[in-house]
Amino acid sequence: MKLGIDFGTTRTVVTAVDDARHPVASFDEGGEFHAYIPGIAALRGRDLLLGWEAARAQAEGTCEHALRSIKREIQTRMPDDEVLPGITALELVTRFLGEVRTAILTRSNLTARDPLEVMISAPANAASRQRWLTLEAFRAAGFHPIGLLNEPTAAAVEFAHHHLRELGKKSPKRYVVVYDLGGGTFDTSAVSLEGRHFELIAAEGIARLGGDDFDEHVLDAACTALGIVPPLRDAASLERAREAKETLRATSKKLLVDLGPHGTTAIDAGLLYLHCEPLIERTIAQTDLLFDKLRTRGIDPDDPRELGGIYLVGGAAAFPAVAKRLRARFGKKLQLAPQPFAATAIGLAIAADPEAHVMSR
Repeated sequence: MKLGIDFGTTRTVVTAVDDARHPVASFDEGGEFHAYIPGIAALRGRDLLLGWEAARAQAEGTCEHALRSIKREIQTRMPDDEVLPGITALELVTRFLGEVRTAILTRSNLTARDPLEVMISAPANAASRQRWLTLEAFRAAGFHPIGLLNEPTAAAVEFAHHHLRELGKKSPKRYVVVYDLGGGTFDTSAVSLEGRHFELIAAEGIARLGGDDFDEHVLDAACTALGIVPPLRDAASLERAREAKETLRATSKKLLVDLGPHGTTAIDAGLLYLHCEPLIERTIAQTDLLFDKLRTRGIDPDDPRELGGIYLVGGAAAFPAVAKRLRARFGKKLQLAPQPFAATAIGLAIAADPEAHVMSR
């Protein structure tokens, strides 16, 4: 079976190749179905907990050590570096991906069987060691990698698949700019649309900026409202802040934050957005740097005929203040992915599908 797997900072999403369709997998966790596996690890005694089990242990406060994001933790680590007591970066990722493989085979809505051939991805600016670690961990976990794409390239593949009629041979559209704001990283990249080769033209990014940083602002605001000094920073409280953040909608005026034993409070959404504005402005500055790179390559980013769009993907792209600020900056060029959380995984599955005739790098 062929799959696309986006090993994400906050969520790992799995998409299948199924008779020219590319469905997102759902996983049964105690009778509840989820379209992702959280990239969380925790130690309870000598037991390593991963995914949903680790998330429950964090929420209950029953673990001694916790990592909210396995992927973010390994970004600057060597494979043999210890990231949890007695556990190296390579071992941690391998064991997490082993849990993902077990979930695919035993608890997913896919009719999955071995061998599991996977197209995987890495951030555009990922170091060679991170790419090697990712590939090696997938192999060690029992998957059969068939390729590794840059994450923005995968998102561009998904974008093009949704716009096949508009991007025919006679289309003047040369490239798409992918704005990928995930749980812990930000990438903005220009990807060629010519000839369905999806070549990465240029990229910019920030290695440690994403939804995790918005979570901290939510938690700080809730702590201020509840009079908690100094502000909380434990994994369980940050997860509660994330859960609250993801209930926000464009029309939200207040955000209810339940910090469990510390109390519940409502914070002003407008003030929260104001505090998060500097983070969003940093992503726009990186996008402007990308545009400067395009100009040096003879591409005019102000020419709407050649630009397929500014494609908004990644979990943190759903944060209302992001879309509002980007819409003010880019206007009609901005396009939100139908499934921002899953766009990269869907693009990977399309790239793995021999019937899609995708050539990418």
